This record gives sequence, structure tokens and C-alpha cells, in this order.
Amino acid sequence: MKILPDSNYERIYTGSSIKASYLKTLLEDSGISPIIRDDQQSATSSGFGMDYSNGVKMFVNKEYLVKAKHIVDKALDDNGDIIAISEEELEKQALSEKKNILTGNKERINKEKPKRSTFNLLINVALIIYSLWRLSPLVEGGELHPLRIIISSGIILFCSWALISHFRN
Repeated sequence: MKILPDSNYERIYTGSSIKASYLKTLLEDSGISPIIRDDQQSATSSGFGMDYSNGVKMFVNKEYLVKAKHIVDKALDDNGDIIAISEEELEKQALSEKKNILTGNKERINKEKPKRSTFNLLINVALIIYSLWRLSPLVEGGELHPLRIIISSGIILFCSWALISHFRN
């Protein structure tokens, strides 16, 4: 009897929690988010007794069922034991993952740089022109309050820097 007959999840593994956590890692590395249901742990933490023969159940979305079963079948042998991987192969996997992470992060950093919109660029230009206008009495020999000079100069420098950095990239 199914508890949730219209569920989008299908069970792909029943067994020990150690193997389930290993399989969960493999599935998550492949972009699949499994759900682990550990009735034994739930019963223990609630204070109930339980039959320990069932073990942990792992479920995945039906959309990823075929891919998940393939990964689980490759990771476990016919007896349900984890297929041993040599230390050399583990080192190769770790190095390739490290390279992927390093190159992937650089790509992400470059991709995530926000580009300025045309409106933003126009605002920067308008602020530069306005600040120059506010400082124009200095060109004619007039005097201005020092705070006005500092603020207007700061706006000019900041907006100029923003425009230069935008067009440099």
C-alpha cells in the first residue's frame, strides 16, 4: 500500500544508511536531489521500537528515475555492495573535480559580472555633467563651499570610474 499514491517520487534503493549516503553523494554530483527516508532513525529519536530489517529508503523524482537507477546500478555490484574503486582512480577523480571547480569558478565569476544598462550609463553621464555645472563658478573665479567641491568632485570621479570600467570590459 502506497502512502502517497500520486507521488512524483519513486524508490530506487533500500539498504544501509552508509551506502545510502554514498549513493546520495553520487546522485547529487549528477544533478539529482534524492530524498532519504530513515524510519529507523525516526523511530529511535521518537522513542519507539522498530523492526531493523528494512533499512533506509532512497527516493528520486520520476523525471530522473532512469538516470538515477543507472548510477545506482553502476555503484553497486550484484550483491548490493559498493564497487571498490582503486586509490589511483579516486585521485584522478579528485584532481579532475578540482580542475573543474577551479575553471568553473573563473567562468562563473566572469559570467556573473553585471553589465551596466544604457539607462545606468546615461545617469552616470548626467551626474558628471551636473557636477561639472555645480563646479563651474570655480572656473569663473567664484568661491564655493568646500563641502560642495568635495561632493561634486567625488561624484565626478566615481561616475567617471564607472564609465571607464564599463567600456574597458
